[in-house]
Formats: sequence, structure tokens, C-alpha cells
Amino acid sequence: MAYQFRAKGLAGAVVLSFLAAGASAGTVDLTYKGPSTADPKTVEITAVPASVTSAASHVYAFGFNMEAATDPLTEFLAWCLDIESYLGAKNQKKPYALSKSPFSNSYGLDADERARVQAVFDANFVTLDASDGYEAAGFQLALWEALYDDDWNVGTGNFQAAADSDILAKAGGYLDAARDYDGDTQFSMSFWESTPGPNEAKRQNLVSVMPVPLPAAGLLLLGGLGALAGLRRRKRAG
Repeated sequence: MAYQFRAKGLAGAVVLSFLAAGASAGTVDLTYKGPSTADPKTVEITAVPASVTSAASHVYAFGFNMEAATDPLTEFLAWCLDIESYLGAKNQKKPYALSKSPFSNSYGLDADERARVQAVFDANFVTLDASDGYEAAGFQLALWEALYDDDWNVGTGNFQAAADSDILAKAGGYLDAARDYDGDTQFSMSFWESTPGPNEAKRQNLVSVMPVPLPAAGLLLLGGLGALAGLRRRKRAG
């Protein structure tokens, strides 16, 4: 099951596009609604780059079901790129700024890091089942590895993690696919930057994606195929 398309639906992606269009007007209140899986897994972060201060060594790894305080309320799936802060408890509303640019309040992504994270999404996300605890944990590990290291291996280098062998196998598969990916960009990334008030703690920065729109020619083709299907149905009915 491709989690965010079937469980969340393309409507979530559509509303995210509206949120992105209005992000410059101010912040968006997000509420963490719970993990993407009923079987959450933990991993141990054993090494991080010198420029990063990890908030903890043993952490949960899964997708975040988030709710945006829009009209109507919109749910979408997000992932962690910021290991220096906690997301916070469920059902707490916190302010975020939605941007196409990486984070300015913590570890910002340079061009190479952003390209690696993009490749993890492009190569794997359409088939990811984030409701599966092992897949969700493996995918989150793959995102951290792609951001904080360049060797495509969570067992070596500047970023390292230990976990259940099934989780490590999933992460390795996602990273191998991303390293070898040479196709088109499949997803547009949006970065959610925590914007706490003067007396509030910063929360984790997040990333979410939505499918890259089909070119106009592709939309016309889909429309034509739909029209042909409709004609065939009418002929059968007649």
C-alpha cells in the first residue's frame, strides 16, 4: 500500500499546495496526531556529524500524521529531518513556517544533501507502506543517512545507527535505490520550520512531499483516455 496516497488521499496534496501558496503570509499551526504505524519501532543513533547535537540516542522512527489548522482541517504525512529537537506530545498545536527552502533554525540542507533526500523520496516513496513499522523506521533512517552522510550506509560514516536487522535491511534497500536513481523528480518537497514564541521550545523541523504535477500533455492524454472509456461504456449500454 502506498500510504499517503491511499490513506491520506490526493486531496491532502492539493490542500498542501494551497498552504504553500499562502505560506509567506505567516505561520501554519500544526498538530501532531500520532505515528503513521500502530507498530512503532525504535532505533539507536550511534554517531552524528560534529555540527549536529543529537537530542537522544534511542528514538522512535516513523512517519508523523500531522493536522494543519486550515479551513477545513487537513491531515498529511511528514517526516523528521531535524534530530536535534523533539516533536512534542500528541494533540499539541505548534506554529510552523512552510517553505520550499531548507531550515534556517537548525541544520540547513546544502545542495548535495537536498539532492540525496530528494532521491530517497523519488526512488521509494510511491511504494512505501508507512503503516508498516519496519518500512516506516527504515525509511526514516534512510532520510537521516541521506541528509547527514554521503556514503549511503547507516553502519558507517558520519551518521550511524543501530536497529533491528529487518529495519536496517529496509533502510539499506531504500538507500541503494536512492543512490542508483536516475529518473525524473517524482515529488515536490516542502519544509516545515518550527517557529516557537519567545517562551516556547523549538520543535522538530519536518519535511512532507506531494506528487509533481503531470505535464499538460500528460493531463490531456489522461483526459482523452477517460473520454474513450466513457464512450465504450455508453456503447455497451446501448
